[in-house]
Amino acid sequence: MIYDIIPYSLEKNLGKAYNDAIAGLPDDCHVCLRDGDTMWLTPDYGVHLAEYVRLHPDAVLTCWTNRINEKAEQQSKAGVITAPFGTSAPIQMPVRDVANMVDHLRVADVTKNGLYNTTPLNGFVSGFCLVFPKSLWVKHPFPEKQMYEGRGPNNMLGVDNWWTNQVRAAGVQILRMDGIYIWHTYRLLTGDQDKTHLV
Repeated sequence: MIYDIIPYSLEKNLGKAYNDAIAGLPDDCHVCLRDGDTMWLTPDYGVHLAEYVRLHPDAVLTCWTNRINEKAEQQSKAGVITAPFGTSAPIQMPVRDVANMVDHLRVADVTKNGLYNTTPLNGFVSGFCLVFPKSLWVKHPFPEKQMYEGRGPNNMLGVDNWWTNQVRAAGVQILRMDGIYIWHTYRLLTGDQDKTHLV
């Protein structure tokens, strides 16, 4: 069983929210943690997610997305030909700047050509979508305090980066599912530097 969950913390402690949500799940399950502003884009995502888990049961899995910190190796480089909002002239645009959901549905469909390939990620990993066995979390729970200086007093920024670095250091592979692409709003209206919702 894969539990697709979106924990939220009113206390601004994302690590604790993750731990509390995962603690109540069955021991033999896999967990799919997602940000609240993400969305699956194909009706068959569950079948493909389950197959990736079957092929890589001990790995941490993530996927492609339209918008994320550009240091992350999960940012799709795809481009689409679309008419920007308020215009009628189609132009080539990177997916991170495209707001038309139909264009993203098409990108997700084309991305399925990459099923069931993976790419190992050895650098910065964003936690907008992380899939892993609960047994891994038992050994490596999420931090319940801020682990990085300069990221504010709350435990919202960096929880996923710190955790993926720890599990990778313990020998666990972090793999991008190259056949899955999901929507991530990620500060689309406010700009990449806006962190007011996190602090």
